Amino acid sequence: MTKLKVYINCGPCAEFVGKCITSVREQSYPDWEAWVTVDACGDDTYTHAARAARGDARFHLRRNQTRKYSMHNLVHAIQRSRPEPEDVIVCLDGDDWFSDRNALCIVAETYEKFNCWVTYGSWRSNVPRLTGGYDGLWPAYPEGTTDFRHHRFLGTAVRTWKKWLWDCLKDEDLRSDSGEYVRVSEDQMIMIPLLEMCGTQKARHIAAPIMTYNKVPQYAQDESLNREGLRNGELIERRTPYMRLLAKPAPADAAAD
Repeated sequence: MTKLKVYINCGPCAEFVGKCITSVREQSYPDWEAWVTVDACGDDTYTHAARAARGDARFHLRRNQTRKYSMHNLVHAIQRSRPEPEDVIVCLDGDDWFSDRNALCIVAETYEKFNCWVTYGSWRSNVPRLTGGYDGLWPAYPEGTTDFRHHRFLGTAVRTWKKWLWDCLKDEDLRSDSGEYVRVSEDQMIMIPLLEMCGTQKARHIAAPIMTYNKVPQYAQDESLNREGLRNGELIERRTPYMRLLAKPAPADAAAD
């Protein structure tokens, strides 16, 4: 059975984190654990998260003393959780939630059926468009796509990947030119190199909208983050693409023998 490690990053989302955690607790798939990281944002997010996870030993909560943002929190949560190479990493924001109690089952079955290394998919917003319908039904990358850095980004939530593939990423490629982990654009900074390594042959698009993307929060605009997002887009384009992997790399100790 595929083991799933769910990583939940929380900014100021006290109103919604309980719904997020409850949606994970109610999953029909049994073999998962969740690591929840709550940034210091001056609200009660941690209190609500702890209340929602109370009594369930599958949840592991961490409260930061300062705001670290998603990329830093994900990197350090993966380190703390010590997943096995074949475990699957699942990312979820604390103000979003699984819309289907079989969401993790769909993810696990996709890996088992297609022997893939990465999945990405579709979501459904909780606020309808003015013209009717809902955002989030994203298409798959065209078969054979190789230039992921200049293609329209489609590697959206729910984003998952094998731990061994994560280990192939260079830590410096998760950071800005200043050497700090990026505060925004973390989805593209991670998914584009992963997609380059696995190609469309080893990446599967999950068409079913298994997550609700929460468009209700109205966070204060931070111009520095907006500018960083633009810089990160340029950074992704000019960095060296990753080589396509034809197979899972041998473990370092085995390669040395």
